[in-house]
Amino acid sequence: MKLADLLNDFAESTRTQLIVLTKAGIERLGSRKDYCPEFNTSPDGPCLEMLTKSHDRVIECGPGCEALSFHPDVPGLMQIIICHKKGQTADNLLILSRLLKLQLAPYVELAGATSVKNPLNTNLRLELSELLSLREMENRLGAALEPTAFFGELISYIGELFETDATVALWHRADGDLGACAEGVKIPGRSGLKRVFDNLGKLPTRHTPVKPMQNKHYLRFEAGFEFKPGSGVGMSFGEVPFAYLFLAWKRPEAVEERIERLENLHSQLIIFVDRLNRHSLIESSYLATVRTMINALEARDTYHRGHSDRVMRYAVRLGRARGLKPEELATLSFAAVLHDIGKIGLAEEIIGKDTPLDEAEWVIVRRHPIVGEALVGSIPYLEEAAVVIRHHHERWDGEGYPNRLTGEEIPLLARILAIAESYDAMTSERPYRHPLTTERALLELEGNAGEQFDPELVPLFIENHGYEEP
Repeated sequence: MKLADLLNDFAESTRTQLIVLTKAGIERLGSRKDYCPEFNTSPDGPCLEMLTKSHDRVIECGPGCEALSFHPDVPGLMQIIICHKKGQTADNLLILSRLLKLQLAPYVELAGATSVKNPLNTNLRLELSELLSLREMENRLGAALEPTAFFGELISYIGELFETDATVALWHRADGDLGACAEGVKIPGRSGLKRVFDNLGKLPTRHTPVKPMQNKHYLRFEAGFEFKPGSGVGMSFGEVPFAYLFLAWKRPEAVEERIERLENLHSQLIIFVDRLNRHSLIESSYLATVRTMINALEARDTYHRGHSDRVMRYAVRLGRARGLKPEELATLSFAAVLHDIGKIGLAEEIIGKDTPLDEAEWVIVRRHPIVGEALVGSIPYLEEAAVVIRHHHERWDGEGYPNRLTGEEIPLLARILAIAESYDAMTSERPYRHPLTTERALLELEGNAGEQFDPELVPLFIENHGYEEP
């Protein structure tokens, strides 16, 4: 998407005006009906002079209007000012500025590719161009930025390259849990995996990158994976290790024959695993940022506090029962956390109303999936989540909104999210009614299966106890 189109779409979807300062001049974006009548775009005018001295702080810029300015790290853009009419809280303006910064992130990264501000990407490209021996590894691992896919491909590649009898990868996931994949041995259950981490995750550090396993580690490896190695090595990645890799052979002399090649392998793998770790950190950072935004949004309405986190837990549990892939579960998590972000522009009198909404108010509320999609769709990693957000209020019978899709026309992740969101809505306190009991809410889901909800997903949600708190 062109930068100008992104900025204009943002202004129109959030009912704000954007004043964009570039070296070429000043441009005003958004719908004219949302313009502040008192805002003066003259370079010498009081509005710009006041805002250029008050970065990242909400100020009154005219009767009935508020504004906030910030410096984007985007080539050609000197300053962006977000202005809106009062009636929304100052917190909303801060949240909108953070959302816009997220949408601008790809343009910042493009600037970083040729700027000293982002040396990591530049250094990585230089290293890859110099290390010709990494071509095959790049072909195998370069496109994998999801840990399960990356380490799965890695152990397969290493197994072929070094003719291992067993290869195991262990890593810390972005959500704090543990990840593992293996060839030649079975992965233990969750509690067993924790013990393996505690026992084996002490071998090497970056300063001793490849270390032949000692007798005690042989015993621990055998106990953890039911495989008795004759020789083996361990590798770690990261100052505080993000991941461990173990290679084992039945022949005692196998490591000695390969130790130099293994040292070279580790130095090469550092590039790829560090890139994966950075990607995981960025992804978890996006999730933390958007969760902060949602918490600020939910703080406006005490009846909805914690709603998004609960919906995420219910949705992910149902997604796992449905057999979703890891990348689909990640998309579902983001969509669940952000499904109500489109309500950011709703007036306080609608958000906090203690009686049922009238038809005119419902017309406004029903726009929130479209607004949510517009806000989220340009953020890196969240394009697919934006589609789920748009359709999470569709109904199986075609009576939903915004597109009146029917049946399997509705994306699967949106159908899952609809059940999770509806269950939490029914069992949460609302200004105009008390929460339903779990039993009553499940009966409502069953009664609406085939009409409002996917008739195959509702039994799956109930049978797998997807509604239970962890």
